[in-house]
Amino acid sequence: MTVAEAARFLFVSRPHILKLLSSGALLECLPRNPSGQPDIDATSVQQYKAKTDASFRAWLDSQTEDNDPLGL
Repeated sequence: MTVAEAARFLFVSRPHILKLLSSGALLECLPRNPSGQPDIDATSVQQYKAKTDASFRAWLDSQTEDNDPLGL
């Protein structure tokens, strides 16, 4: 998966994908493609998306506004 494809899949910028690669959150397939651009492991991108989606769902579930609206 290219940097641009990963950015579209995760709905983030290309520089953010490069930052995730450097931090180890996403894995790079070695060797790099002939143009020198990183090839990103598609499984690591899917796992990262699942992890961030799960943490977002947990955060939404922790919000109590729907259970106890203000002013009632």
